[in-house]
Amino acid sequence: MNLDYRVGLYEACQQLSPIHPDYATLPIQEGFNWSSCLGNVRFERLYLVVFRSVLRVSADLELLWEHDRGAQAEALEAGGLLCYFRGVMNEQRECLSLCLWESREQARRASAGASHRAASGIVAQTYEAHSLERYDLIKVGEAKERLEFRPLEEGVSHQGMGALGQPT
Repeated sequence: MNLDYRVGLYEACQQLSPIHPDYATLPIQEGFNWSSCLGNVRFERLYLVVFRSVLRVSADLELLWEHDRGAQAEALEAGGLLCYFRGVMNEQRECLSLCLWESREQARRASAGASHRAASGIVAQTYEAHSLERYDLIKVGEAKERLEFRPLEEGVSHQGMGALGQPT
């Protein structure tokens, strides 16, 4: 991948932010400023992982943030992470985080790291429920001006179970 292409894409992805107060519960394409950030940037396909959760009242937030920081550092070191967004819990204890990657392979490589595995060990004690959504984010149209979110395999959803639920 051309370095100039990557720099412009990375900078555009850093501008990604919620545009609606209910972003945590809206379809992913409706809750963020995707088009204004990525509409004019060159790319063909990106990989998006969305982690939706409901935190337990008893969740150890300090421990969660510690694991989150470790997993994020590991993802940055693995390469290909364009954007990591960690949402703020709403009044119903719902939260949304996302990772936008250059490729699915880079995301898989990062998620196999020790920090991600350690984070999976606190899922049961941290979340009442969580789900993982995966998308190919593709430029479509004659001039590649529109964004399309193509869901990949069925999302993983768990209620009170200790399955892997980290954002990468």
